[in-house]
Amino acid sequence: MNSINVLMNNLEKLKLPKMKENINKYLDMMSDGVKTPLEAIDEMVQMEMKYREDLAIVSCVKVANFPFQRSLQDFDFSFQPSLDRKKIEDLATLRFIENCENIIICGTPGVGKTHLAVGIGTEAAKQRYSVYCISFHDLIAQLRKAKYENRLERRIKWICRYKLWYYVKKKYQSN
Repeated sequence: MNSINVLMNNLEKLKLPKMKENINKYLDMMSDGVKTPLEAIDEMVQMEMKYREDLAIVSCVKVANFPFQRSLQDFDFSFQPSLDRKKIEDLATLRFIENCENIIICGTPGVGKTHLAVGIGTEAAKQRYSVYCISFHDLIAQLRKAKYENRLERRIKWICRYKLWYYVKKKYQSN
């Protein structure tokens, strides 16, 4: 087995997919004198770190269980002119989490409360805060079930591991 095959196998075993994907390009750049070995290794390590960070962000957002994907950049503030954009942008800094403060978004149906909450929650998940979204009805149902099964304390500990909780009012449709 030649050296490049050994290297490729080792990169795969070490779970370094971006380095494996780009190694030939960087070997060519080093042989052409475009990159020094140190520059090439540094760039490939940076690429791998960025890839892992992106995966972690995707994972945090997925675990959060949002009803849909929205960002605050997608919110149409002109649709709600009475909304203080600066306050929303301040919430997006996530200071309220570090200050152990709660936020409540109130309003009539269709004004964008869920969009704003999901946007703030998504930003928190991207910053690697543990976030979980659940309907209030489902939360109560889970707690009742845990109490019935004599595991309420364990369920409460599970709930408390999240830094940010987002409750949504479930829309019920009559049949």
